[in-house]
Amino acid sequence: MKAAEKYRRVFGSIEHLKEPLPWTTGLSNMVEFLVWEPQRVIGISKKQYVRQIIEWATLPELAGKSLEEMEKDISKKLNQKMSESEQLDPYSKQTIGICNAREAVRRVKFFSEDYLNKEFDIFLSLCSDNYLDQLYGQFITFVQGGSWSTHGNSGIFEFSTELKVMYMDNLAYNHQANILVANELKLNGKKNADQILKYCLMYEYLLKKGFIDEGAKFLLLFIGNSTLEKDKQSLVSQEITMCQRKPKKYKNLLREELLEIVARSEVMSMTWADLVTFNNRYLQENDICQVEQKLLQGFNQALQSKSFMNL
Repeated sequence: MKAAEKYRRVFGSIEHLKEPLPWTTGLSNMVEFLVWEPQRVIGISKKQYVRQIIEWATLPELAGKSLEEMEKDISKKLNQKMSESEQLDPYSKQTIGICNAREAVRRVKFFSEDYLNKEFDIFLSLCSDNYLDQLYGQFITFVQGGSWSTHGNSGIFEFSTELKVMYMDNLAYNHQANILVANELKLNGKKNADQILKYCLMYEYLLKKGFIDEGAKFLLLFIGNSTLEKDKQSLVSQEITMCQRKPKKYKNLLREELLEIVARSEVMSMTWADLVTFNNRYLQENDICQVEQKLLQGFNQALQSKSFMNL
């Protein structure tokens, strides 16, 4: 049985992006993130961790000692390593090395883009339809008032769509308005050299597989510490030029059918500070329930605690 089939049997699947997922799916996605990247918990990769234990266990000074004695000595060395790596400054740039639980949480909470992606997944899944209408209405015109469903880069999305050509961050889809928004989240990183073309390839794939409807509008929204430096046409031209240097490798991104999708798509950007400002304005201008107030205020606080907002 293939991995996709195993996953779908245990956790279920979706057949269309209009299908809503409970916000608690975001919590299981967070667990997936941690179990697939254990270095986020122990501070180094599993391979490095095992190698370190082997190196300690084969030191000449441990030759002839009992298993209990070796365990005690290695545990002491491990505790020393964790003590040395722990940082008491929330924004210390030291983010590698074997670490204890407090240090692991500090690193992901303030520095990890993947962790921010999962926070954003949960946040967006709890936002009201009106909030998403107003947020995306700043960048693209569509009929507002419909229902939004959101999807993070999770096992459910990956094994339902069996999309293997790329990894997205977060998608928001409004079936009534027939619009797909791809939220590409960045900390201090920049747009990848072929990212617009690849997102349009994803759009094409989802359309062919029936996960979105014919004629769906498409907005690619970059959210990061800075906005895009150039307009869509300039950015796309740069990507095409880069792909043309290696036509065999990038042949799927240079097809005329794909470039037609690119031409119909919108590419916009905003900063995390812009999102905080938008949230504050939304709070002031809309009569919303206490739950949504706490949601927006809490996410603003989480964003304002990130390293990129404080370094």
